Amino acid sequence: MQALPMKLKPVFLFLIGSSILFSSCATLKGKYRRDLLNKSLVGSPLFNSHFTGFALYDPEDSTYLYKLNDDKYFTPASNTKLLTFYAGLTMMRDSIPGLRYKVINDSLFFTGTGDPTFLHPDFEEQPILEMLQDTSYSLHYVKPDFNDDQFAPGWSWEDYEYYFQPERSAFPIYGNTIRYAYDSIKDSFAVEPRFFSAFAETRTIDSEKKSPYRLKNTNIFSFAPDTARSNYKNSVPFKTSDELTIALLEDTLKRKVNWAKGFNFNSSQLTYSRPSAQLFALMLKRSDNLAAEHILYLCASEMNLPLNAEAVIRYAQEHNLKIYPKPPVWKDGSGLSRYNLMTPRGMIEVLNHISTKVSINEMKQLLSIGGVDGTLKDWYKPREGESPYVFAKTGTLSNNHNLTGIIQTQSGKHLFFSFMNNNYPTGSRPVKFEMEKVMRLIYERY
Repeated sequence: MQALPMKLKPVFLFLIGSSILFSSCATLKGKYRRDLLNKSLVGSPLFNSHFTGFALYDPEDSTYLYKLNDDKYFTPASNTKLLTFYAGLTMMRDSIPGLRYKVINDSLFFTGTGDPTFLHPDFEEQPILEMLQDTSYSLHYVKPDFNDDQFAPGWSWEDYEYYFQPERSAFPIYGNTIRYAYDSIKDSFAVEPRFFSAFAETRTIDSEKKSPYRLKNTNIFSFAPDTARSNYKNSVPFKTSDELTIALLEDTLKRKVNWAKGFNFNSSQLTYSRPSAQLFALMLKRSDNLAAEHILYLCASEMNLPLNAEAVIRYAQEHNLKIYPKPPVWKDGSGLSRYNLMTPRGMIEVLNHISTKVSINEMKQLLSIGGVDGTLKDWYKPREGESPYVFAKTGTLSNNHNLTGIIQTQSGKHLFFSFMNNNYPTGSRPVKFEMEKVMRLIYERY
């Protein structure tokens, strides 16, 4: 190697020295940030009172910036919906299969695909309804090939009457719930769909009976609706059945619907109802459980698999969502099951998988936005002059609260994080307040 000319040596040595100094400063800065996070997490009496896991990841550099119990299993609750989201991204088209049908002579035979948006009050446009209304063919409902129970493994049996646990079915209709809709002019509530009016008692808020109430194996309801509740929370799931589906269809369509049993759907067609992104947004922002469970059935319809959640989950894990070294224990689409288990590091891997299908900016719009919408509307609010900085999926069950998503720091970086808290003995509010301090620190320091 030739010696450097004397006039270049000082420049060369200066560049080397500057590089070493810059690297040393970056290392010290990284250590300082980790120490701050460590103090906020490990040094917190609240986080030490239960089981806490945290992972912070830079997707640009593919490096973990901080880890705490990141390889330990937690109950993820609705963070499970991120797995379901990725299954939908990889197994569904950009539109939802709304109906499977076959025309023979003057008859239209149809069956369910699992589309949860049919006559759902949050979706004004109803192309499948219009198709059934406008056709001149006679209508023949075919019992769907549905291979699941109404509730998934690990669901709480006593929550059958609460808005967040509607039954799973192959042909959801009206979101598989009745709703109490408030009329501000008459200052009264009406039952929707009106088909159930004769079976739904409306009580006062201060009634001694708990609210809501539905006899377990019947469709007899008693409910104290509240104007302070969100519309979708003023609802009660109904008991699903093929007989009820046909009755609701006839009541809505105002025409006869025949029941065809044992029909063969070979050479049938799928018709599509709406963009898949609309359903993904409902699932992720509101944390809608019906949407999540039925995305798995929509995947099955697209892949010609049985309408069975376990089959879709198994297929997704074997072909699309491979997570090492600790794969998820994945039992349902929504996260209602307490059998689900996931590590913070595994959740980061899920985000990495999702980012191969949609951009980070698209992910930010589909997730709940701190201080703006969805389940984060009242949390992680930006201060005056700031833009929203937390975009994430919440996951809450009794004694468990998790948050997984994207934080956009003050410096403009996008970081992935998974923040998991299990087995605290209090309500979730103290945990959320402490989590907010940590997320604010990351926003300001990274």
